[in-house]
Amino acid sequence: MKKLHVSVIAIILLAFFGCKDEYQLSDEFTEPTSLSSPQKVTLDVSSSATIPFSWSGGGAADGSYVLYDVIFDKEGGDFTNPIEKIPGDRGTSPKLTLTQDQLNVIARKGGIRPGETGKLAWTVLASRGGSIKKAGVVNSIEVTRGEGIDNMPEQLYLLGEGSENNGAAGLPFRKESDGVYVIYSKVSGTGNLELKGSVQENEFHYFLDGAKLKEGTGSIRITPNTNPYRITVNFNTLSIKTEVISSVKCIWGATYNPIGNLAYIGNGKFEAKNCTIKFIAPDRPDTNPPGWLSWVEERYYFIANIDGSDKCWGRMDGVSAERPTGNEPLSFYRLGEFSWSQWDHLWKMSGSLDLKKATITIDTNKDNLMVHQFSSVTNL
Repeated sequence: MKKLHVSVIAIILLAFFGCKDEYQLSDEFTEPTSLSSPQKVTLDVSSSATIPFSWSGGGAADGSYVLYDVIFDKEGGDFTNPIEKIPGDRGTSPKLTLTQDQLNVIARKGGIRPGETGKLAWTVLASRGGSIKKAGVVNSIEVTRGEGIDNMPEQLYLLGEGSENNGAAGLPFRKESDGVYVIYSKVSGTGNLELKGSVQENEFHYFLDGAKLKEGTGSIRITPNTNPYRITVNFNTLSIKTEVISSVKCIWGATYNPIGNLAYIGNGKFEAKNCTIKFIAPDRPDTNPPGWLSWVEERYYFIANIDGSDKCWGRMDGVSAERPTGNEPLSFYRLGEFSWSQWDHLWKMSGSLDLKKATITIDTNKDNLMVHQFSSVTNL
C-alpha cells in the first residue's frame, strides 16, 4: 500500500509540472481584420430596434479572451481624438449593440444636426495585458437623425407653480449622463412645471408637445403627489419619465433589520434623525444575529420603493467595501440603483459609528452626485 501511495503522488506531481507550460497565459494577440455594420441608418429614438456592429479576425494566440473597444470619429477623422469610445458587448464579444438613442448621441457629437444626414467612421481597439492594437481597417455608417434638441443644457432647472418653491427659483437637475437629467422633487398645486436650461450665457426653455419634448416656451404637467417624484428628462429620446418614491430605508445587509426610515425633507434630500446604530454581533442578542454569524457585522445599504418595486440603492461597482477611514472622497458614498441581492453593493460603516445615534441623509444632487452621509453623531 505504501508503494501505491507514493506512486499516486508521483503521478499527480508529474501531471502538475508537466502541464505547467501548457497553461501559461500568452500575451500574444492580433487586431481584427474585418468590420461590419449597416451602411445606412435612419434613427427613431423612440424605437427599441438596435444597431449591430461586429468584427472578425485577430484574437489571442492561445484562444483566450481579448478586450475590445469600438471608437467613433467624424468622417475622415484619424481617431487620435475619437468622439466616442464604447466597450464591446460584455467587453470581450466581437460585437457592439447600440440603441437608437446611443447612436443618436454619437451622431450629435459627430456634428450631424437633427433632421440631417451625415457619416460616421468607426474602428476597433483590441487590448490585452496593457497592450493596445488598433484595427487596420475602418468602416463608415451613414446616419440620418430625426427631429431632436441639440441645445443640450449645461444645467437644467425645474420651475413652475407645481414645484417645491412655487417657481420662485429654479431647482437644479443632476446630469446623469449625456443628455439625461434627473431630479427628486415633490409636485403640488396644479402640477404645472417648467423646464429651463442654460447653455453658456444663453437660456432655453423646453416643454412637452403630447409625449414629445420640444424646445420652446410651454409647460409640463405632473399629477401632484404627497410622495416625491424622480423626474428624468431624456433629450436623447425626447421624453420625460416620472416615478414615485414611496419609501427609503437604510438596512443591515445580514438581517434586513432597519437602521432608519428616511423621510423626504425637500430640496432632493431624504433624512432619518437619531438612528440607533449597533453593529450586529453574536454576543449582542438584541441585534438579531444570524446563527451563522461569528464576527461583528457592520455592512449596510438602502432600499427604495420606486413605483411599487423595491430597488437597492447601494455602493457603485469598484468601490471598496472595506471599513472607511475618514479619508474617502465624496464618490465613495455615491449611490447606484440595482436589483436587490443580499450581498451585493454593500458598504461597511466606520467603526466610530458603533453604539451611537446618528442622522442619515441622502442628498440626490451634491456636486452632481447622489450620495449619503452620517452626521450629528452622539453616544447611545
